Amino acid sequence: MKKHTPIWRKFLTIAAAAFILGLLPYLWHMAFMDSPDVGFAEYLSRSAAESMKLLSEYVPLIAAAYVACIALLIFLEGQNPDRTILWLMTLIFLPVAGIILYMLLGPDMKRIKMRRLFKPTKSYPSTKKFDWGRTPAVRRVSILAYHNSSSGICERCGVEILIDGAATFSSIKRELRRAKRYINIEYFIFRDDALGREIAEILSERARDGLAVRMAVDGVGSWKLGRGLKSTLTDSGVLVKTFMPVSFPALHSAINYRNHRKIIVIDGEVAFTGGLNIGLDYVGKGPLGKWRDTHVLFRGDAVRALNAIFLSDWAICTGENFSPYEPAFAPPPGASATLPFTPTQIVAGGSGSAWRSIHQIFFTMITSAEKRIWITTPYLVPNEAILDALRVSALSGVDVRILLPKKSDHFLSHWAGFSNIEDLLRAGVRIWLYTDGFVHAKTLVMDDAIASVGTANLDNRSLEINFEVQAFIYDSKICSEVAGHFMADIETSEECLLGSWEKRGLGPKVLESLGKLWSSQI
Repeated sequence: MKKHTPIWRKFLTIAAAAFILGLLPYLWHMAFMDSPDVGFAEYLSRSAAESMKLLSEYVPLIAAAYVACIALLIFLEGQNPDRTILWLMTLIFLPVAGIILYMLLGPDMKRIKMRRLFKPTKSYPSTKKFDWGRTPAVRRVSILAYHNSSSGICERCGVEILIDGAATFSSIKRELRRAKRYINIEYFIFRDDALGREIAEILSERARDGLAVRMAVDGVGSWKLGRGLKSTLTDSGVLVKTFMPVSFPALHSAINYRNHRKIIVIDGEVAFTGGLNIGLDYVGKGPLGKWRDTHVLFRGDAVRALNAIFLSDWAICTGENFSPYEPAFAPPPGASATLPFTPTQIVAGGSGSAWRSIHQIFFTMITSAEKRIWITTPYLVPNEAILDALRVSALSGVDVRILLPKKSDHFLSHWAGFSNIEDLLRAGVRIWLYTDGFVHAKTLVMDDAIASVGTANLDNRSLEINFEVQAFIYDSKICSEVAGHFMADIETSEECLLGSWEKRGLGPKVLESLGKLWSSQI
């Protein structure tokens, strides 16, 4: 796959070309005239002086033209109005800094191009795949997931909901030790601490046993992953790659598009995904104390779907293109035969998609709910479409509930989320603030029909920018289980009541306004 060319390489190429072009007149004079009028050193000195004089005259005009071109591009991109206005104001008041920020944090041009090339399918490969939907809403969501992310129905799936770090990492370590052929693992954050080193040692041991172990970590989230730990892994035979590595001066717009996924695939038989990264913070041994999160263990058909997403990310890291249907990744014979019929779709979101797939599915779940939509998210900073969907559903009589953390781990995201609470309360949405530590789970329950668990927060970054993965499980028992955990969580939470929330004071309101100002870029 095509990789980004770092800006410093582009600059060196242009500088070298300019130097050669500037040298050509002197070489021409040397070759075809009697002798140059001046020596080589003096010629270069005069050329440099002339170039600086030329630049001083034309750089302001060039910069102004460049700013104007970018402003026109922003205007024509069709982004949401808030983001367009923010970028235009930045370019007006901070033209130089604005250009740099736009190059690093600007829109995803790849997605814009993919969307223009996108051609909707006229029919489904097999309409029977969607006929199991018990309600029009379920069928609508499943067909949408097929169209906007090419996510097929995984019919035979074993699903185990894992609550918090102890249960999750106990299962992960157990399954890693049982691996027989291969392990594919990718994480946004992989810390070099006691837990990270323990997982790394298991991976190293399995690689020394002859298993194929591939590991991908995000270039920003795992910035602090130590060289020592990487060396331990690579020396044992683990293939360690960084997703879109970032280093100065090799900066480019990819710095803004991070891989927030957490995926482990083992032997085509078992897979994990969910909210937990790898580190001691995620077992409650960090500054935020108790860490409340949700992960899920899959068996059966959903494993191949998760492996396909891992392999697409691996191709970005390495350029190696593997198919999830290759014999090397095949599940053991009959692995799905005894599993229950649990229709599931694994949806990838991010820069590689023509559509904001997870955002569209969340929106459809919220607007299609007839009885309830219960959401747990660490951040409540979606765009206006999702906020309006929540308001409309609540005003229509749907039981809309949201669980947020009371503690903050990201200043702007925390207060930007709090800025949305009052308006949602007025519409009838019920909101709780988790007080027993920090809640980081990303779950939705729609009626008794759809439960969603994955890596996507209810914020702009997850729904519009980051590479994410979200599972949508169409099973009433799983819905009941996830809803039960939601009810247990609000027992240790404070409900936000409109009357008391309106009296929260000037300080919080100022912080909320500050967060709201930048919410479109968070």
